[in-house]
Order: sequence, then C-alpha cells, then structure tokens
Amino acid sequence: MRPIFILPSVVFISSCMLGPDPATPDLAVPSIFRGKTTPHGPSFGDESWRKVFSDPNLRKLIALAIQNNPDLVAATYRIEEARARTGIANSAFFPTLDGSAGGTANSSSRNAGQSTASGDRSSESYNLTGLLSWELDLWGGIARDNQAARARLLKSEYQRDAVQTSLVAAVATAYIDLLNLDERLAISRNTVASRKGSLDLVTARRDGGVSSDLEVGQAEALLSQAKLFIPATERAIVERENTIRVLLGAYPNSIARGGNLDRMDSAHGIAAGLPSAVMQRRADIAAADQSFQAATADIGVAEALRFPQLSLTGQGGVISGDLNQLLQGGSAVYSIGPQLAGPIFDAGRAEYRVKAVQATAQIALKEYQKVVLEAFREISDALIAYQKTGEIIAEGTKLVVSQKSVSTIATDRFQGGASSYLEVLDAERGLFTAELDLADARSNRLRAVVQAYRALGGGWK
Repeated sequence: MRPIFILPSVVFISSCMLGPDPATPDLAVPSIFRGKTTPHGPSFGDESWRKVFSDPNLRKLIALAIQNNPDLVAATYRIEEARARTGIANSAFFPTLDGSAGGTANSSSRNAGQSTASGDRSSESYNLTGLLSWELDLWGGIARDNQAARARLLKSEYQRDAVQTSLVAAVATAYIDLLNLDERLAISRNTVASRKGSLDLVTARRDGGVSSDLEVGQAEALLSQAKLFIPATERAIVERENTIRVLLGAYPNSIARGGNLDRMDSAHGIAAGLPSAVMQRRADIAAADQSFQAATADIGVAEALRFPQLSLTGQGGVISGDLNQLLQGGSAVYSIGPQLAGPIFDAGRAEYRVKAVQATAQIALKEYQKVVLEAFREISDALIAYQKTGEIIAEGTKLVVSQKSVSTIATDRFQGGASSYLEVLDAERGLFTAELDLADARSNRLRAVVQAYRALGGGWK
C-alpha cells in the first residue's frame, strides 16, 4: 500500500518548473513609419486581398495559387506535422501501458540425466502480462516540452500565413509586370508603325532628290532599333506568364488578363496604421516570436535533464502451467514501485546541453529582431516608392506630351526643309524612351501598392 501514499507527494512536488517562462520579446519599435502616410486609423494591411485586387482575372489567379501552390500546400502539411508532434509531447503527461501474451512448451532428453519421479520430462507455461510506466514531471521538463511543441505549432501556422502573404504579392506583382510588358509591346509596335511611315517619307524625298542616302540610313536604323524591342518584349512576356503558371502550381502556358490596373492605384490610399499593430499583423514576425518562445521553453527541458527522473512502474498478469487454469485464482502475479534515476557523472554533458539551448534561444531572439527591422524597412521603402513614383508619373506624363510636340515640330521642320533628319531622329528617340519610362513608372506605382500591402501584413486573412 505504500505506493499509494507516495503518489500525492510526488504530484505536489511536480509543480516545479525549471527554466525561463516563454514570452514575446520586449522590443521597442518606432512610433511612426518613415514615409508620408496617415499615422492613425485602419491599416491598408487589414483589407482582404479580394478587395485590394479588383481585377477579376487577377483574383482568379490568386485564388488558384492559394489552392495549388506547392510551397503553400507544403506549409499546410508542416502544420499537420507540428500538430502531430504536439500530440506526441502531450502524451508524455500520461502513463503508458503495454501488454504481452506468451506460451512455452519444454521437453528434456530422457538420456540426459536422472528422470523425475513421475517420469515426465515435459512442461508448459502460459502468461498474460501488462506493464505500466509513468514518468512524473518532477521538474517541469515535460510541461516545458509541451510549451515548446505548442509554440512550434503556432510557428508553423504563422509560417503558412507568411507564405500566403508572399504568394499573393508575388502573383499580383507578376501580373502587373505582365500588363506592363503588354503596354511596352504596344508602344513598340506603334513606334515601329510610325517609323515605317517616316522611312517611307524619307525614301520618297530621296527619290525626289530632296533627302540623302544618309537620312534614309538614319531612318532605317531608327526603325530597326524599335523593332528590336518587339521580340525581346515578347520573350519577356512568355517568361512572365511561365512564372505565374509555376506560382499557380501549373505547367507553362498563357495567362488571361483584362484591362489595366489603374483602378487599384486610385481605389486605395496607403494608410499604414500604427507601427505597434504591425507586430501582430505580420505573420513572419509572429512566427519568429513563436520560434523564440519554443527555444526558451527548450531551456527548461534541458535544465530538467540535469536532475533525477522519477517513474512509477508496475507489472502484473497471470501465469499458469495449465492453459485451462490461466484465468483462475492463484495465477495472478504483480509488482509495483517507484524508480528514481539520474546522472551521477556525465563529464558535463547536461551542463553543455543547457548552454547550447540557451545560445539557440539568443539566436532566435536576434532573428526575431532582424525580422522586425526588415519589416519596418520594407514598409518605409514601399511608402517612399508609392510617393515618389506618383511624382515620377506626373513629370513623366508632362515629358511625353512635350516629346510628342517636339516630334511633331521636328517632322514638320524636316518636311519643310528647315532642318535635317537628325532633329527628327532625336525627337523620335526621346518620345519612345519617354513613353516606355512612363509605362514603367505606372507599373512601379502599382508594384509599390502591392509591396506596401505585403509589408503591412496583408494577404493572409
């Protein structure tokens, strides 16, 4: 009956937990973001991606990516793996019961020695046995291991959210790039058509004795320069389509797209909200937090291994030489008692184990700080990019208007014989470059919207 009185005392002692308690690191963050933005109110990152991206084709692409992207699917399975490991850790709180059944038959040689009184040299033995083992959490090592497992489960969930955030941004950015390439291709083709007209004009003037072969050669060179952009842009379009298809978890093929995405820029202001809220909204920060907490809990696990471990073991069953009497009275056997085992000399192994996990926790803390710093850098970069690309678009629009006017004047002067074709050449080049730069600026503005949305933690809710 003594084991019955031992148990309450052990359970009382097992409330001790070694090591520091896991907690979110106390990290000071700036009170404002660097960049022009509304400091208070709801954040752009709180909006659903379906609201941010109104283009139906883009919505469809994002939905397919969330459903089929291999990285995101793998991240989902990592959650299942972490959940199973949490179950394994939790099972250590409970006793384990194993069972066995067996039977043996023995027969000895009649010539090996003196016979028994009965002359029977054979025997039989049958048994049913159960083994109970229960390790009591004397120093809180099992509890700390459970804390670490739960933190890693949460980490895997946040990591999946972070993968989805990046995936949504990647699909949206690639789609914006695709539309930008479409616009660049259209500009190139329009320019080629315009320069073909100029070449025809210069050729006709040369045939009429007004222009020279030099000017025809310049017009041909100008046309060839524009033509070079077409195959290069077409190649880039195919590569971007293939990139999107891989994000969708599909083989290379074409991508359907609709009109332009200017509405995405005009429909959403970039309100960053409070910097402190980013700490909860960004899934990668939350994952790094849980990684640090898991590493902190591991310190308690390592500390507990330095001390003796107490287990309650019990074995019981029935044994009989006659199978018919196995379950009858008199066949029962049992043993039960506590076992205390601990290190006596391990050459400092346990101490080094503690130091190792303490260093791991410090590494996790620094990684958390790095993730936070990167998050604020990304937000600031996106806010500045959104602001400055707006200014570039405004000036770029004026430049295109000016270059069109210059091109028209230069052409008129050339046709009137007031200038050489060199002025037309410079004006055409300037217009082509200005139109391409304006298309890129509009694309960069939309990319800044996506960048800000991802940096502020949007895309996974």
